[in-house]
Amino acid sequence: MVKQKSNGLKFHSKVSISVMYVNRSSVTYRTPATHQPPPAKELADNVDYPNLNVADMNARLENLTPRLHDCFDSISMNELQHFALATNHREGAQWWGMLFGYNQTDHMAVDNADFKLQCECTVNILRYADNNVLLIALGDTKLQAWSTYSTVRNPDEPYCLFLIGEDAAHKAPINQLCVFKSHPQQAVTTCLDNTLNVWDVSGADLCSTYHARAAHTNKLTGLATSVAAATQMLTCDRGGCARLWDVRATSPSSTCLYDDETHLLSFSCAAWAAPSELQGDNYVYLGDYDGNVHTLDIRAPRKLQQTVSYFKEGHVSQLLVNGTHLAAMSNLPTAVKIAKVGVQHDFIYTNENTHTRLTDAVWRDDSTLLTIGHGRKLATHKIKDTRCI
Repeated sequence: MVKQKSNGLKFHSKVSISVMYVNRSSVTYRTPATHQPPPAKELADNVDYPNLNVADMNARLENLTPRLHDCFDSISMNELQHFALATNHREGAQWWGMLFGYNQTDHMAVDNADFKLQCECTVNILRYADNNVLLIALGDTKLQAWSTYSTVRNPDEPYCLFLIGEDAAHKAPINQLCVFKSHPQQAVTTCLDNTLNVWDVSGADLCSTYHARAAHTNKLTGLATSVAAATQMLTCDRGGCARLWDVRATSPSSTCLYDDETHLLSFSCAAWAAPSELQGDNYVYLGDYDGNVHTLDIRAPRKLQQTVSYFKEGHVSQLLVNGTHLAAMSNLPTAVKIAKVGVQHDFIYTNENTHTRLTDAVWRDDSTLLTIGHGRKLATHKIKDTRCI
C-alpha cells in the first residue's frame, strides 16, 4: 500500500504486477523425434508409420491399374453385337473413367476385353456411330471419336483404338448424345446450358456442322432422333415443352410440338420409333417425373395422343423401343417395365430394385434387355411373349 499526498488530499492506490507466461505451442505440438517416416512414395503400404497428418494421407498413391469400376455409367452396342462399356471411379477428390470393348456380356473382365482405354476424366456417355467408330462424351465437355476396329492398321489384333478427332464445342458437360440411325456418321449432343450441336464423322475428322442455343427456358432433359430421316430430332425439358428440330435449315430452327400450359408435366426422356416399330415413325414417346409415358404425333402438334402410367413411384429415366416392345426404366426407386404396344400398352415384364441407380440400357436382341447402373452393375432381362410372334 502506497500513500501519496496531493494538494493536501490523501488517497490510496494499489499497484499490481502480473506475470505473463508464454505457452510454447510449437514445442507442445511438435512432431515427436520418434516419428521418422520413409519417403512419401513408400508410405502407401507401410503400416509402421500411420498417417498422422494430411501430408501423409495425400502421399498415398491412387490405384490407377485398369479395372471395372463400381459405377457403370454407359453402354452401347453396334450392329455386329459388339459392346462398349464405360465405368467411372467416383470416389475421393479425383474422378476418372475406363472404357472397354467386349464381344459378349456373359463374363466381362479386364483380361478378356477386346480394347480398353483409361481417361483422365469421367466418361459420361458413349455411343457407336457405326460398327467401327465410337463416340465418347467426357466429363470435361469434350466429344471424342475413336476408331475401334481396323484390319489394315493391325491385322493380328484388329480391335484397337485410334483417335479420329475431338472437340469441345460445348461450354458445359454433355448430358445427351444420340446418333442418327439412318445416317450413323452423324450425331447430336446437348449440354447442361441447353446448347445443341450436330456432329459429322464421315470425313477424316470430327466436326460440328450445326450449332444452336435450344429454344427451351427450362432444363433440357430428353433427346431423340428420327430413325427414318437424318434431319429431324426431338428435345424436351422439365417444363413440359417438346420441340421438333430440322437441321437442314441454314439458321437454327425448331417448332413447338407440345407445351404444357397447366405447368403440371415435367418431361424426363424421349424415344422415337422406326416406321416398323410400335405405331410408326410419326409417333414419339416422352417420359415424365410422375412415372407416365406420353405419346405424341408429330403430324398433330400440341396434343397428347395417349398417356399411360408406368410407375407409381419414381420417374421415367429412359425409354427404349424394340419392335413392338417399349422398355421403360425408372429411378428413385429403380425399376424396369416392358410393354407390348398396340392400341394399349400391355405390360409383359416387370423388375424392381434392379440397381441402386440405373444409368443406361440397351436391347441385345428381340427378347433380351441389358441394364447397367450402380450397385448391381449389369442385369439381364428376358421376356417371353408368344403373342409377338
